[in-house]
Amino acid sequence: AAIVISHDVAVVSQLCRRVVVMYAGRVVEELDVATLVAGPAHPYTAALLAAMPERSTGDARLATIPGVVPGLYDRPSGCLFAPRCAYATGYSCRTRPELREWAGGHVRCHYPLGDPERDRAIARDGRVAQA
Repeated sequence: AAIVISHDVAVVSQLCRRVVVMYAGRVVEELDVATLVAGPAHPYTAALLAAMPERSTGDARLATIPGVVPGLYDRPSGCLFAPRCAYATGYSCRTRPELREWAGGHVRCHYPLGDPERDRAIARDGRVAQA
């Protein structure tokens, strides 16, 4: 086991077989490197990957994640990433997701990317506007 903190996917893929992504001190995704890079399940992981220079679309500015990471004493009652998530719903803002098995790893998300029922579940639960 090793802890590697790097923004370079090539470095991570050379040093690790599995990756754990954390947000606000909680594990949000854990998968083998190749699966995670090819198709992350958590919106935060997808946003991190989109912000990497080698994944840039050629624009002068890199992609960013709006908002701020919650502090220890100002955490939302639901999903910790919900205030920054483009897919947040009323349900995800109220209910903290559990870490669950997903695609040979784990994800902490009510609406994992790649879930064939995702769009229907988001529509059912009612997407909320982000600040």
